[in-house]
Amino acid sequence: MNLSVKECIGLLDLTRLEAVMGDEAAIESLCVKALSPQGDVAAVCVHPGYVARAVGLLKESPVFVATVANFPSGDQSLKRIQSDVEMSLAAGVDEIDVVLPYKAWLGGDSRAVFTLLEAMRHWLEGRARVKAILETGAMPLPEQRLGLARAAAEFGVDFLKTSTGKVAIGATPEAVAELAMVANEYRKSVPPPGIKVAGGVRTIAQLYDYIHQVENVMGSTFLVPERLRFGASRLLDDLLCADAST
Repeated sequence: MNLSVKECIGLLDLTRLEAVMGDEAAIESLCVKALSPQGDVAAVCVHPGYVARAVGLLKESPVFVATVANFPSGDQSLKRIQSDVEMSLAAGVDEIDVVLPYKAWLGGDSRAVFTLLEAMRHWLEGRARVKAILETGAMPLPEQRLGLARAAAEFGVDFLKTSTGKVAIGATPEAVAELAMVANEYRKSVPPPGIKVAGGVRTIAQLYDYIHQVENVMGSTFLVPERLRFGASRLLDDLLCADAST
């Protein structure tokens, strides 16, 4: 299935996490950009301190507001994570991209992962969707990546996400294939896990390659914002230019 430019734009999570407090103009620009002439992106992802501002700017639009937790290191204290999550919930966040304790997982400590997932379930109580960031590029072995993805899917996260984009290796075809395999295994779960591809998706050709890769496993009905997302903010301008040239 060949998605249109508008459909591809609708799969993007437009991200701005670099803005420091006091840089409201950057968030305002991001939210304006999210409502593109060729269609709206799926979500904007901002620092927890900017959730309220983004929610206010996008309240009349279908664009979701997302934020991050335990980001980017994946080893913050539960107290710190809870503080960020509760602040974001109070501000009206729709989605939280949380980094799982992948370093602990690599060290054989699966309890840290289950503790965080259980805590997220308790804090959220269904009030926001969860994208579990696995940091697949930091795990050299397929069984490590598959095990962590299955642990997250078992807990009922809404999306399995490849990467923070802050490590040397982000999304790869191998990692996306593994996430698609796990999503397929859990496709009858409630909710079935979606996939977010993030980290190093820089060209439209890469975007379409990943879309076709996921479609080959999950089918064309999976190619919707509720199930598939891309953390590829730089591609929005490229997609708009491509549309203008056709």
